[in-house]
Amino acid sequence: MSSTVTFPRTGPDAKILIVDDEEPIRRSLVRLLDRIGFECATAADAAEARQLLTADQFDLMLCDVTMPGESGFSLLAHAHHAHPELAVIMVTAVDSPSTTEPAARYGAYGCILKPFDTNVILINIVGALNRRAELISEIARDRGAETDNSARIGEVVSLLETLATEDLAQSPARAETVRRVALAAEWRDPNPETALHLERVRQNSARLATLIGLPAQEAETLGLASQLHDIGKVCIPDSIVLNPRLLTEDERLTMQGHTEDGFKMLMGSDSPLLKLGSLIALSHHERFDGNGYPNRLAGNSIPLEARIVAIADVFDALRSKRAYKRAYSMQESFEILRNRRRAQLDSELLDLFINDLEKDAGR
Repeated sequence: MSSTVTFPRTGPDAKILIVDDEEPIRRSLVRLLDRIGFECATAADAAEARQLLTADQFDLMLCDVTMPGESGFSLLAHAHHAHPELAVIMVTAVDSPSTTEPAARYGAYGCILKPFDTNVILINIVGALNRRAELISEIARDRGAETDNSARIGEVVSLLETLATEDLAQSPARAETVRRVALAAEWRDPNPETALHLERVRQNSARLATLIGLPAQEAETLGLASQLHDIGKVCIPDSIVLNPRLLTEDERLTMQGHTEDGFKMLMGSDSPLLKLGSLIALSHHERFDGNGYPNRLAGNSIPLEARIVAIADVFDALRSKRAYKRAYSMQESFEILRNRRRAQLDSELLDLFINDLEKDAGR
């Protein structure tokens, strides 16, 4: 590796745990990382890795996905609960959404394919350690200062009052005001992709609404209202929204409260747009099998509008690049969505949506 590489604050003396059931792979990784100056320990399975993680403090873990006994994903989930400041990179021989999606869901910092290239390993490790150092600094800053969301909540409420006025109901300014409300609720995410995500959710929600036969004006209103689905996040503390690790049970329940917070912010207005937004905000995390939240609604008891927005939201999340995952291709996204039929999403609406997109792609 070139001597010009700039290591993160924890880089030169970082301790790395290598977890792989193949001894030659463990040995070759230790040789490589020792030459760079990292301190390494190895484990042949998840049970041994758990013991080492308990006995010592590591900065990063390289973890094989497929091992005898407990899987690498299970160990990853355990590590992020028990050792939240540990960076984890998964190693796999399978390049598939069925591998990368769980890795991202459980908080992996990256995923390396076997047989691996030396430079790819080193770039991923240095990148993960840099990101880990930044996140630790952010957490320290957040814990050292009280965060007051009242000003931002007031801004959102003020924009909602403007949106509810009769003069604005059919104004061209309505779409821009909705966009400003949605982005105000997402102020803690500086990524410009957030605005693009909201716009794509709007377009795909309106598209699906049109496919099921809603009139053009109703489909347009549904698209606009879809952008308010996460407005309740403005009420969630920074310590939870900005948390880089898997949430504790209490934190998870607090985060889930954004659905009811959003509903309360939007309900009670005479504006059809805000009434629709309140339904979507409340129910867009319900699941078709009844295992969603906040009310564990199932099947057609979930409002149609929320079922439509859920499909648009999940689809765009799959197609978007994130710090912890690549953007999946159209076909990969379809495969993942089809695997969620009848469990998470409305299968009839989903089939209609996918068939229409495939038809477009084939033109």
